[in-house]
Amino acid sequence: MYCDAHIHLVDLEGREPGFASNTPRFSWRGAAVSHDPDEFFRSEAIRAKMPPTIAGFGIHPQNPDMGNADFLTSLCDEKKIQFIGEAGFDFFGNGLLLSRNPEAMRQQTEAFLFQVRLALRSRLPLVVHLRKATDVFMEHGRELREVPSVIFHCWPGRLEEATMILKKGINAYFSFGTPLLRDSKHAIESLTGLPRSRILSETDAPWQPPHGFPWTRLEHIIDVVDKMAQVLGTEPEALEPLLERNFSDAYLLPR
Repeated sequence: MYCDAHIHLVDLEGREPGFASNTPRFSWRGAAVSHDPDEFFRSEAIRAKMPPTIAGFGIHPQNPDMGNADFLTSLCDEKKIQFIGEAGFDFFGNGLLLSRNPEAMRQQTEAFLFQVRLALRSRLPLVVHLRKATDVFMEHGRELREVPSVIFHCWPGRLEEATMILKKGINAYFSFGTPLLRDSKHAIESLTGLPRSRILSETDAPWQPPHGFPWTRLEHIIDVVDKMAQVLGTEPEALEPLLERNFSDAYLLPR
């Protein structure tokens, strides 16, 4: 079974209308994220037409709107989501909320810590979006050690940073996607150096398209897993069961 640890159903529908009625013809499951109430309900309508897919909701660091905090809390309390996120830090840019200025740091930190504490209280996995901010993330290692599972969406960091996160006692998983298809040196370094029990596969569909494609499709998970197998010196057929077990462990699902 192929497991896609990170997809955006509403954005994918916008590029490929009706895709949910023509989902992959291979054994597959995924984790769908959303970031505002309207997107969540639209995503749920799409998810209902698809093979088994789990749902999450998060306050994204690019738009750390705490006006969605009560909605997220209600989703957790009513057990309508299987994970929180994506949450995190993003300082990759020059905008007011993307550069390292005091206001961006304040808003992103408030949203992140709220979600960390909610994940702890609700015993849910936390999906993390992280760009140019590993040092900021690590300042909260004490709180993160108590979270049941921390999943790094499209891990952007170095192997040294990933190893440091694990040594801090954080139950972390590192997801790899289409940057591998572009031979990202950091992704290859991390993938080959991490324990295999800590790796996941994803597409981030429709974002981060492979070279020559206008957007990423769900079927690109095959290319991602093939590339992971090539980098690790194994066969895709041998890697798929491992990635399926890791997906279940990371998202606290029964095997």
